[in-house]
Amino acid sequence: MDEKQSLPPTLQLSFRKGDLIVKEGDYGISIYRILKGKVAISIQSGEKEIRLATLGPSEIIGEVSFLNRNIEPRTASARALEDTQVEVWHPLLLAREYEQMEPIVKYISDQVLERLIRMNRFIGQMGTKGFRKPVEPETNASQRSYYRKDLATSCEYRPLDIRKTAWLKGKLRNISLSGLGLDVSSRNNLHFPHEFGKVFRVRATLPNGKQVQVDAKIVTVKKSNVPGRLSVGMAIENITEEARKTLGFFLMP
Repeated sequence: MDEKQSLPPTLQLSFRKGDLIVKEGDYGISIYRILKGKVAISIQSGEKEIRLATLGPSEIIGEVSFLNRNIEPRTASARALEDTQVEVWHPLLLAREYEQMEPIVKYISDQVLERLIRMNRFIGQMGTKGFRKPVEPETNASQRSYYRKDLATSCEYRPLDIRKTAWLKGKLRNISLSGLGLDVSSRNNLHFPHEFGKVFRVRATLPNGKQVQVDAKIVTVKKSNVPGRLSVGMAIENITEEARKTLGFFLMP
């Protein structure tokens, strides 16, 4: 019996939409080439499933296990997004060709593999932290997208309908061109009711040293996780062009 006859045969398998082809954490050595259909590659990060890629015909699944040359758990799951057909290869079918590669080519492939594994791990970590959704782009000529930024900056605010009054103290927790979030003492509610629709003037110095002032309407008020504090969500009602530019440059990604 020659070497070719001793090698495992190439198989073709079919999967229906939603079927799991490879499960993260399981042990496996087979390599799959997609003949038709689409496959989602994902990793589990806490309770979240993070999509890494969507693959189609002629693309490969399971190459990490082969290139790692170790019997290790699968680093990602592969699920059929539609009825899918794959060709299954045993690593022995490729091992001889791989070993005959020039050392420099194998070295490059090892480096790419290490980067891929690190990147997948990084994406998983970011997935557990979550991402803030971008605010809708401004409808001006620049068409830039601005993002809500988290802060921990002192601010002052007072009701817009009462001009001669002291400024209340608070913390600016996040801000965008469309709204902001404040963390304030619940005692501030005794001075002026923090009610839905109430408009306040808010001013603060941003971390870049620029001052900004806006008029904003309360849209949410809820108790903070810290006793004696309130979380106040506000939608910006009025902002000067100068303040818009100052805030816009600060928010640029």
